[in-house]
Amino acid sequence: MPAERISRERLTEPPGEIYTATVLEPSFRFMLAEYYDALLETNKAWSVMLGDTGIVEPDHVRRLLSALNLMSAEGADSLSEFNPAYEYFYSHIENRLTELAGPDAAGEINLGRTRPEPLTRMALRPRILLLVDRLVAVIERLLDIAARESATVMPQWTHMQPAQPSTLGHYLLGVTDALLRDVRRLAAAYRTTNACTLGCGALAGTSYAVDRELVADLLGFDEVRENTIDCVASGDYGLETTAAVANLGITLSRLCEDLYLWHTDEFGLVEIGDAFAGSSSMMPQKKNAYPFEYVRARGARTVGEMVPPLFRTCDETATSLRLLEGTLGTLVVHRERCAARAASGFSTATELAAVLHRRTDLDYRSAHRVVGHLVLLATTAGRCPADVDAALVDQAAREVLGRDAGLSDEQVRDALDPARFVSAHQVAGGPAAEPVRQALAGAHSAVADWRDWLNTARSTMDDAACALAARVEEYVGGGAGD
Repeated sequence: MPAERISRERLTEPPGEIYTATVLEPSFRFMLAEYYDALLETNKAWSVMLGDTGIVEPDHVRRLLSALNLMSAEGADSLSEFNPAYEYFYSHIENRLTELAGPDAAGEINLGRTRPEPLTRMALRPRILLLVDRLVAVIERLLDIAARESATVMPQWTHMQPAQPSTLGHYLLGVTDALLRDVRRLAAAYRTTNACTLGCGALAGTSYAVDRELVADLLGFDEVRENTIDCVASGDYGLETTAAVANLGITLSRLCEDLYLWHTDEFGLVEIGDAFAGSSSMMPQKKNAYPFEYVRARGARTVGEMVPPLFRTCDETATSLRLLEGTLGTLVVHRERCAARAASGFSTATELAAVLHRRTDLDYRSAHRVVGHLVLLATTAGRCPADVDAALVDQAAREVLGRDAGLSDEQVRDALDPARFVSAHQVAGGPAAEPVRQALAGAHSAVADWRDWLNTARSTMDDAACALAARVEEYVGGGAGD
């Protein structure tokens, strides 16, 4: 397999210099640093699944796993040289895998897969857990101090004016309560993050009988993110994590602002050890509480200005939802136009590659290359998918591989038919009739559950308002406090 043609058979030119310098190489550097081990582990799990399900023959699986183990031992530094011919980080990995396992085995590794892989999720999971680990340690330390200083009376302030007395223990318990809520938010973000998207294909899953649950289990995910379009389109786990970290930054900044102020000569309430204090190159008397400055600065970077934009965003989003709900009530679907668009643009090309793989002795990567070149030939000649026949597929195969593909006209036609494409994709969460029916039933059940939750939440607020009004009336009416 020529290295420069790993996935560019559809294109007529190599990556350009500017595109390479501004997009490809920076992306490669980032992914190599963050995703190398995760991608190898993903490839291992996927290979095991392909073997267990019988999709790929055992010898190919053995060679793949042996090569992947060797790549794990080699480490990311072994791929530190960026080669524009390989284009992507993934292609660099695949090229090395081809060198070690052979093209026939390596050609199977991306069978039924595309980007995004769950690599960001895999890189994020340990970071969230480390945050929780260290946050719990901070809480434990604060609780130790709170117990020790439970009788230490001190003032508290509002508007930077003395307000009411309390104790340092009481103050710190208030901080730990807030930090415990931050733990809960981080844990919730982890649950959202720890869902596996493998098996989603490009967006419609795959017609191969892959075992998504097995791959998820092997990679330590709690669940499979089911709907295949949702797998590709959703990045909410990142936003949820960002929000949780931003909220934590606010809590920590509040604590550090107070301690920083109390550390000044003017307050003189607390003092940190010399091992954590900074000095001045000019003023010999200084003992600077730099750690509090550091934490506050990092907290500000996670948030920026928070409250006014948040309130405005909530209000505007509520208005948008009202507008969208009304608009959707008037929606008309032009089904014939939908079908016509599905039949154009070669959106079923992945299934033709799958049919080539299943019906011939081609590995999946070779089939992918043939179909990519086929699309190039067809679009150059102004032919739509309905005009593609076995002869054109054979021409593409000869120009790429030096041999005919060997499919019949009927096999090509069926593979490129959108309706057959949908019906073939029976994978859980996919677009075929049965998984859609199951998903609808699940969604209706979930909606009913959330409606119940919403009604309960609102009832709780309403009941509290009524109870408060009743207690107010007791006082106003003279029935209490006499």
